[in-house]
Amino acid sequence: MSKSDPEAIFDLAPVKKATLPPFGLGLVLAVSDGLVLALLGWTFASLVLPMTEPLADDLARRALVTGLMLVPLVKSIFGIYSLGRCDLMERGRRSLQGALLCSAALLVPYIATEEMAAFFILALALALTGFVATFLADLLIVQSVLVGLPQWRTPVVIIGAGRQGAALAEKLHRLPWLGMRPVCFFDEDETLWHNTVAGVPVAGPVSLLKSSPAYAGLAHTAIIAEAGRTGAALADMVRQLPFRQVYCVVGEGTGGLEAQCHDFNGVLALRLGKRQPSGYATLRRAFDVALSGMLLLMLAPLMGFIALAIRLDSPGPALFRQERWAGGNRTFGCLKFRTMHLNAEAHLMRILESDPVLRAEYATYHKLTVDPRITRVGRLLRKTSLDELPQLWNVLVGQMSLIGPRAYIPRELPEVGEAAAVIGTVRPGLTGYWQVSGRHRTTFQERVAMDVFYVQNTGLLFDLYILVKTAFLLAKADGS
Repeated sequence: MSKSDPEAIFDLAPVKKATLPPFGLGLVLAVSDGLVLALLGWTFASLVLPMTEPLADDLARRALVTGLMLVPLVKSIFGIYSLGRCDLMERGRRSLQGALLCSAALLVPYIATEEMAAFFILALALALTGFVATFLADLLIVQSVLVGLPQWRTPVVIIGAGRQGAALAEKLHRLPWLGMRPVCFFDEDETLWHNTVAGVPVAGPVSLLKSSPAYAGLAHTAIIAEAGRTGAALADMVRQLPFRQVYCVVGEGTGGLEAQCHDFNGVLALRLGKRQPSGYATLRRAFDVALSGMLLLMLAPLMGFIALAIRLDSPGPALFRQERWAGGNRTFGCLKFRTMHLNAEAHLMRILESDPVLRAEYATYHKLTVDPRITRVGRLLRKTSLDELPQLWNVLVGQMSLIGPRAYIPRELPEVGEAAAVIGTVRPGLTGYWQVSGRHRTTFQERVAMDVFYVQNTGLLFDLYILVKTAFLLAKADGS
């Protein structure tokens, strides 16, 4: 077996067969939109049209067709069906832009034409309902169905098997909704060849992609994670790679910056800038108060039952209050249902002192997979995340938000490091980006990085995505 023999490392046959074509997701979403809009139209025709007058019935039918047809037309204009598998947030942003365009297109003639005002208002209502319904169907299909199919994820090769390349491969494995599946690394370091990095084999030098068609057939695209490890200029490398499109990782810590490409007469440049704050924080606080108050009233019987079960299962109070960091020098008492036996912290210290394996696990994840401190009822509460329901009170009184970064324990701040300056600018959240992106399968530093990314990219669409993803995880009981 030689190092340049692809058959020595890989079983290449199933790679292409197990992958949907690049246009597959757009086709699936287009068909899904058609079915959702057809169901919406049928519902409207069955429930609303029979109640209208004969003259208004014809107007309502025209508004129905106009409003629903605008949805796929505008989404096609904005290129939503042609976006890649990992562009869920971009699809959401473009969907919002499309809804705004529809609103403008229908409101202008509504203002100018009084005789047809009812037509334009009804068409607008149906169009906006269609945008919301199809976007939710997009989330449902991508997050609940396609994520579980290995055929959906695009096979990619990663250039550079160093620290950044390994972190990228691990992230693609852990977050299947990103839509990419790493199949191998290419790196100029001979000591890495025929070994694995983050569970992905290192095939050899980058030149193999050009000299061996078998290697080029492994994937649909490449990700240049560490261009400096190849010893070649970026432009030369991109031209030599046998792929129509190539992703280039700029570097860690740049996710929260606005970026736009510019061509300075043959020189590629990125224009980077800070994201400007908006008035969304005020809107989100109003949403926090309204929703947390409503949920506390609705869930009061369930919370009472949980409190009783805790008291019957083990001695001690039903609620547990833990000091958490709220930014700067401020702390607050974070409420949870008690899931551990009394004196749990002292018991944890004794366990960690006597078991080096558990000590290493706790140092990496700040959690234990099998935690002897947890009670029987506590395991169920953690599995379903019901232990966090009392934090709705923290949200209501303004100590937390429904969505935000993790509520860190003060003793964890030295490990958070400089990121605390960013994370501390917003309220900690009941749920957040890291909770829906691997949760207990992520390391502490990965959680910190995701919290920084959330704070720097917070917005309505991002929060909507996190809320929907949280609902899916709760339904799957994918707790800690």
